[in-house]
Amino acid sequence: MDVKIDEIDQDTRRKILQKVLEKNVSYDKLGISRTMVWYYKTGKYDIPSNVVEKLLKFLTPEEMSEIIYGISPDSATINDAIKVVIKAMRDPQYREFLLLLLQKHLGEFIKELSTEYLVTKDDIELFEKINKPKAKKTYEDYIRYLKDVLRDMNYIITLDKIKEYLAETEEISKHRARHIGIVLKLFIREVVSTKNPSLANLLYHSFRIPRPGERPKEVRITIEDIKKVLSSIEDIGAKAFFLVMAETGLRTGEVLNLKIDQVDLEKREINLSKSTQTKRSYITFLHKKTVKWLKEDYLPFRQGFIRKYEHGVIQLGGDVKDWEQKFFPFQEERIRADIKEAMTKAGIVFRLYDLRAHFAMYMTKQGVSPMIIDILQGRVSPGQFRILQKHYLPFGKEELKEIYDRYAPKILE
Repeated sequence: MDVKIDEIDQDTRRKILQKVLEKNVSYDKLGISRTMVWYYKTGKYDIPSNVVEKLLKFLTPEEMSEIIYGISPDSATINDAIKVVIKAMRDPQYREFLLLLLQKHLGEFIKELSTEYLVTKDDIELFEKINKPKAKKTYEDYIRYLKDVLRDMNYIITLDKIKEYLAETEEISKHRARHIGIVLKLFIREVVSTKNPSLANLLYHSFRIPRPGERPKEVRITIEDIKKVLSSIEDIGAKAFFLVMAETGLRTGEVLNLKIDQVDLEKREINLSKSTQTKRSYITFLHKKTVKWLKEDYLPFRQGFIRKYEHGVIQLGGDVKDWEQKFFPFQEERIRADIKEAMTKAGIVFRLYDLRAHFAMYMTKQGVSPMIIDILQGRVSPGQFRILQKHYLPFGKEELKEIYDRYAPKILE
């Protein structure tokens, strides 16, 4: 760490001395007598720069940062983060130190973020301009598909998101999935490549355009694999998200967008009750042990997270009320990074979408009707369910819950 020692005031120098003494460094190593140390501590004599230079050799970069720049992890706020960024923008030496810390402690997370592309309004307008000469219907289809995809991906394109989105779309329509694949390839080649060529190359070659008649990729993960990954996830928010995905088989976006009033822990129900052009959802359930863990571990963590970062959301111009209503009020990319880190640690890496495929496979192997699986995984709209219930299915919601309790994968057992 490159520190301008001459600019460090005497109060800070005494704090540095105190920190070094707390580490039980001998006076011989410091090259200072016990008496002189006492003079320095009491302020009778100023601590010269050459002594400070020696003292700093006994401190870690983190300890220096906390003392010199006042960065304490226990009390750091969103305001502090903003101040750090502004100072790094203005001070090259501080920026170098900050980047060093980020690389050391958040290297894997930064690496994950480096494979993301944030789509802007200018990007969409450029895509529209490039494709304007095409036939009117082709142009309108391309723009509609692109805007649908970007909205569902929250305007952030990543390798995993593309693969999962295409796999989920194929469940509904292979024809639509193929067209979306074509549009994404075109957008990456014509737009992303102009802003970030290396990332564009990575994204472009990360997926294949779906073809009608292709057999879906076989899912090879087991329930034991899922349990192993879950136990490796350290962050409680990411752990809860992964657990709900594994035990419901819902789509990634559906779980991310859950509102607090859609999850009834007393009844052990998740009510999605929506039907769109490409996705259908009705109702699914949670196991008793999962509900107990969510109540005792996750909800207190979630509440603490909201209290801690609420002011930051306001400062960044976010909709606080909408954010507070989210069952998982965390950044999607952070959740994905935490889960991927756990997968790497466990030695088992797979797509989040594979949890959905595993749910269906697990239930099928136990003899559960494909129609029941479709209802639980949201492939049947509320209206269709009512028709099926009236004319074909001899059961209602409670019977559906009994089937879930008996046959759905239990990850906490």
